[in-house]
Amino acid sequence: MSFIRKRLTGAVECVLTCLCVFLLTQAAQAADSVVPAVWNVAPMTNGAYREAFNTTLPTWAGRVGFNAVTNVFPSMDGSSLPVRSNTWFASQAKVMQLDTDGCVVTNSLGYDGAGGAVTFASAPVYVDMRIRFEAMTDSPNVAMLSNAKLAVFVEPGGKLVAFHSGGTTTNNATFDTNKWHQVTVKLLNGKGDVLVNDTLVFSNLTMNASGTSNTLSSVNFYGTGLVDDLYVSHGNPAYAIAGPTVDIPDLPGPGANPPSDESQTLINAWLGSHPSVTPTTTLNSLTQDQLSMAYLLNVLNTNASGQAEAVASYSFGIAAIDVISPTALVVTLDLQTNGSDKSGTINGKVQLFGKTTIGGGWVLLPGAITPKYLDFTNGRATYMFTIPSGGYRFFKPQIVP
Repeated sequence: MSFIRKRLTGAVECVLTCLCVFLLTQAAQAADSVVPAVWNVAPMTNGAYREAFNTTLPTWAGRVGFNAVTNVFPSMDGSSLPVRSNTWFASQAKVMQLDTDGCVVTNSLGYDGAGGAVTFASAPVYVDMRIRFEAMTDSPNVAMLSNAKLAVFVEPGGKLVAFHSGGTTTNNATFDTNKWHQVTVKLLNGKGDVLVNDTLVFSNLTMNASGTSNTLSSVNFYGTGLVDDLYVSHGNPAYAIAGPTVDIPDLPGPGANPPSDESQTLINAWLGSHPSVTPTTTLNSLTQDQLSMAYLLNVLNTNASGQAEAVASYSFGIAAIDVISPTALVVTLDLQTNGSDKSGTINGKVQLFGKTTIGGGWVLLPGAITPKYLDFTNGRATYMFTIPSGGYRFFKPQIVP
């Protein structure tokens, strides 16, 4: 990733400043910064490389130029730093001020322990930072971008541009360069997404064929600008939950239907706060599918030996339906776990399926899902579902993440 400051020499020197995001693969070298190979760990912040720029300038940032850690308060430059529900960085007031003096500052990356370049062939890699863009007065030299897998910058007209294998793509909206922005680049198997303030701007970009495919070996800066809270991880920095904050027991091996990273994060956070779970609790008596079921039902017991026990049985269905209109139903749900009525909140939403005839096939009903987890009392919970038109007469519920 690079901040570009392009200098032209002649009778009058013009300084063209911009901020570009470069994803590069360079020759193998010792890593300046290590990226955890494993994402879902406790505490969750241990699953990411984080650079706060809040004390001294990192060694890699001081090799060239006049870069510095400086007290640039958001209130002084008219823009607040973006805020996320998860706190990856401690409260701070300092940022990195870049002036690379025409040189490239390289922050080489590698996996902790295993070493080697960070790969995104099968699992996504997220590169995230808070940045202040400066619009260019000229477009960057294409030759300068030839080693970049992907680049993002603000063009002279104030529009955000992405450079990729097909050239450049420009977003139609005018970009406010007077504000800080949270810029996230998601890399996965030759493709890249660019998000600004957690909103997708560029999607499914094919990366430029530079260096080794599906690897990220360095983050590079070139030019002037302001940067804060640099983050590289296999985990999405925009997770809406805190994730595991304490040590959790070793998880069982993958099941037939392994959960997504997001779902596994929810499961790990649940384990970390569960009253029956301690670091000495054994989970390996469960399969991953049994653990996922226990999470959705919010039922997990341990025996005298500290061994977690799966939900032996459960039944879930509809106890009563009150038809309010052709597209509105009040449904009373019935849930039992291990032969007892469920009381308390489950960790899943309830989705309805429907069919028009008793012999027809079940159809997932779009929108017929609870907006949050349901709370059961003596095995019962009631909710009004909105169903699509189409003459649906038969229904079944399913608990979904």
